[in-house]
Formats: sequence, structure tokens, C-alpha cells
Amino acid sequence: MNKVNINDWQEFVISKLFKIESPAARSIKTYNYGEIPYVSSGSVNNGIVSYLEPKEDEKLEMGNCITVSPLDGSSFYQEYDFLGRGGAGSSISMLYNENLSKYNALFICTVIKISAKKFDYSDALTGDNLNRLIIRLPVLHNADGSVHIDEEKNYSDNGYIPDWTFMEKYMKNIEEKAQIRIDLLNSIIM
Repeated sequence: MNKVNINDWQEFVISKLFKIESPAARSIKTYNYGEIPYVSSGSVNNGIVSYLEPKEDEKLEMGNCITVSPLDGSSFYQEYDFLGRGGAGSSISMLYNENLSKYNALFICTVIKISAKKFDYSDALTGDNLNRLIIRLPVLHNADGSVHIDEEKNYSDNGYIPDWTFMEKYMKNIEEKAQIRIDLLNSIIM
């Protein structure tokens, strides 16, 4: 795979790019095992630490979002509704944007993780730290190659618009190449 040219990527502040929400405060100890993912601040398994049965009339966190761990910036795409670890300490944050899809979210998760390397347990990625986190993303261009500027400045104070389609296509391409390799390995061992 060719290296991605990041020379014309631009900076976006997380709080300008996403609506940031926190899950309800809940303790895993008060739940029965079930079928709904419980997403916490882990760095593996998409942040899912268990599967639980929601309480009666409990509102689930909406899927189609990125969850961010305050401990190390681990970021995961949550396709489906889930129960999130809320409350104090290592509760996750949820990032919403109407343009998110599975593939462009996976791209952004990687960028967030790289950008969040400067945070650790003593300087968690919560509150102001997450709101002010700057990530660099590919931006939308006009047909003539110039950067497309949004006069309403919906996503950045400079008017840059993330190139959602580029990010989606890039990640789909990675998935397709990985699937070809998996199929090849399967044909060898079968």
C-alpha cells in the first residue's frame, strides 16, 4: 500500500468536528449478563468488556459514533447501540457527526489514537483536553484542485471540510486487500 500524502491535510479541533457526549453513570456490577455490548475505556476488543442486559426502560447510547478512552486515547467505532461506562474516572466519551460511516470512522479512530499519544493516566483525555484535541485530516478539494472552503465554517474555524469520501474509500481499500490475503491464507491451509 502506498503511503498517504498528508501534506495538504488540515487541522480540526475535536469539539468543532464532533458533538461530544458522555454515557450515563453506571456500574457493571449492577447488571446481569446479556446481549448488549458494555463499552469501557479498554484498548482492545473495540472497548467492549462485557455483554449486559439493560435495566428496564434504560436508554442505550446510540451507535454510529466513535468512543474514546480517556486513559490512552484508544478510539473505536461503535456501529450499534451499546451501554457505555459513564461516571467519573475512566468513563468514555462519545463522538457524533452525521457524516460518520463505519469506514471513515475507522480512519478517524486511527488519527485520534496517534494524536492522543501525548496523554496518559495522569493527564487524561477528558473534558478540556478532549475538546481541544487537534487532529489532522484530509480535506475536500474543488474540481480544480483547490481546497474547498465552507463559508459557514461548520467543521473548522478556517472553513475546511473533512474529505469523508476519501477516508471511506481508503479504509475500504485496506479492508479489500486484507480480505484477499485472508482468502489466500485460507486456500493454502484448507
